[in-house]
Amino acid sequence: MMSSCKEKACRLLTIIVTVLKLTDADDQIRVATTTDTNLIFGNSLFMEVLEPEDIRFLFKIRPAKNFGSVFETKYTRMPLILGNPYNGCSPLENYEIVKDRIVMLKRGDCSFVTKTYNAQNAGAVATIITDNDKNNDDSTIDMIKDETDREVNIPALFLLGKDGYMIERSIQRYRLMGAIINIPVNMTGVPINTVNKPPWTLW
Repeated sequence: MMSSCKEKACRLLTIIVTVLKLTDADDQIRVATTTDTNLIFGNSLFMEVLEPEDIRFLFKIRPAKNFGSVFETKYTRMPLILGNPYNGCSPLENYEIVKDRIVMLKRGDCSFVTKTYNAQNAGAVATIITDNDKNNDDSTIDMIKDETDREVNIPALFLLGKDGYMIERSIQRYRLMGAIINIPVNMTGVPINTVNKPPWTLW
């Protein structure tokens, strides 16, 4: 019984510390309009992971093809939160942490629109949906709307399965609720072969 109480106390302390860290990150978020900047490169956008440091790379993300909105703001040091449930097929239980942040969900079990709709209802400003094939390091998918008429007003972006898996694994390794990212990153005039891309990527 005593051991169980200690474990619960440790979990509660971990949650409190993580929330405090994310709140500190919120204080550092800077938002700027990007309507005059070309952020799309070959039908893709880019995000930069700042923390955890072991995945501090530039990642390619693909906007949904025919639903959701486009990025009208640029977020600096924005928390990227793992959704709960991670497949995003039902209302997100960790909405208090997701609110005003970006949530990462995993592909599968329901439509991309359902996932994005649930993220939107939880207060997220955007959702990144990672492929459920953790070995996928090169095949992007066009996320398209389903047959419902639900209105989605936040950006939805597709992330390669290998990238999503590595980000998720790092977050779990350090017992965090999320990563810290810059999104979208302006790649205008930057040669792709000079960026700090993940060593496992093929682009």
